[in-house]
Amino acid sequence: MQAAHATQLFQSDASLAVGQARAEKAQRTAHGAVYGHPIWLGKHASPLPTSDDVATAAPNVDVAALASRAAGADGGLVKVITAHMAHPSSTHVWTAESGRVARATDLESGTTAQQLRGHTGPVSALASLVVRGVTLLFSASWDKSLRVWLAGDDDARPTPLVVVPDAATDFVKALHVDAAHACLVSGGSDRVVRFWDLSELVAWCEARAGGNGETPAPAPTVVGVVRVHTRPVLALASVPSAPPGLPVAAEMYTGLCVFSADSMGRVVETHVERMPDGVRCEVVRELDGPETSVHGLAPVWRLGADDTHWVADLWCASADECVRRFPLVEAHRRGTAPGRVSCVGAPLGRALPVRADAVVRVRGVPRSVLPLGAVDDALQDLVVVGMADGDVVVWDTEGAARVVCRLEGHWHEVSYVGAWRRADGTVWLVTASLDGTVRRWALREVLQRGGGSACEGDVAPDSAAPAPAGGVALTAEEEAELAELLDED
Repeated sequence: MQAAHATQLFQSDASLAVGQARAEKAQRTAHGAVYGHPIWLGKHASPLPTSDDVATAAPNVDVAALASRAAGADGGLVKVITAHMAHPSSTHVWTAESGRVARATDLESGTTAQQLRGHTGPVSALASLVVRGVTLLFSASWDKSLRVWLAGDDDARPTPLVVVPDAATDFVKALHVDAAHACLVSGGSDRVVRFWDLSELVAWCEARAGGNGETPAPAPTVVGVVRVHTRPVLALASVPSAPPGLPVAAEMYTGLCVFSADSMGRVVETHVERMPDGVRCEVVRELDGPETSVHGLAPVWRLGADDTHWVADLWCASADECVRRFPLVEAHRRGTAPGRVSCVGAPLGRALPVRADAVVRVRGVPRSVLPLGAVDDALQDLVVVGMADGDVVVWDTEGAARVVCRLEGHWHEVSYVGAWRRADGTVWLVTASLDGTVRRWALREVLQRGGGSACEGDVAPDSAAPAPAGGVALTAEEEAELAELLDED
């Protein structure tokens, strides 16, 4: 059956107004460095300019036609559900699209390098594993399947190496690979977190790199599950290997530490340990704070207070219009931020829940998050947030959170924010959206935009410097209520 076009369906006046605003923004931001050198996926090449003096020609695109789907909740012709980069220096970004395609796009030329087809539903999650120059891409879909592909193959439309048709009992919505422990983690609408052993695939990649690639790729196998979530699992992350040069804080768990978050706002920390007869998955504690759906998790290392060792934080973006920073080592907490939790039952795990030490109220729903400390430790107080309204916002979280820069470009929700280290050493932000575009922003230029009139006075409401560790922090509303009660006495 032919699906009706969004503009042919009944729409409220408010929905039509949103659609019109999105269409106008799409027309205005279709081209140019200030709007992120947009790549219109599946339409045409959009190369980066070779110098500051040479600009790329304006795209020959019927923007009105592309934006006509902006009515209601619809997005562009190519909706990017999420995106993924195998590593920061990769020249390709992979996009998981609603049209049942996973696409590799060259960030320099803006051309499509590879398309992976085979899923029978929207591709909803991507992850990758790089072993001795061989890159495996994992894709998952609403069709409940998991597929393994050889990325970077000369074949523009390859067939999958492995297909796991029943990787879950419902939509798969999140994938994550922890390369150091050869483990794939999956989660989705069935509320189950699964741990897949990739050790045989790693051995296959090593054999292929050594010239022995004739044997079929082995399928990953489930070696453990966690069933504590009561709502669909939307986001997964693990603590990556620490940067070299300094030891890790003694309190940090050095094994496989996985975080899973669901649409109720529950964030769970699980420690996974290999045993002679399999793996042991222990839910250790919760991260308290999000009141509803968590859309993004981003762990990052930073220097401890004495600059002699590494400690880790976890950034969390949730639909309660907040981005939170959780210290994973209590001794290195930088304060205590106010916050509430959703009523999801008694806390899980043997350890006390972790409370955030910074909360940024972002005036809208955040859909993706990138702490810039992952790019440069000198930027550890900066965090990039992709918003549901299409803006990309850089926040300075030191003290009272304030906006460093607000980037206008996307006209629908920003489903991915990542960092790309170009061959010349410069760092760029890469963003993707339901509007069907990938955009590239030079980080140096982004940070230089700060302090302009558009950013002045842009401070998160009710945000303030965190109270000292162990103290109690009140919001302005709570302080007013307390003052009123004291006056009554």
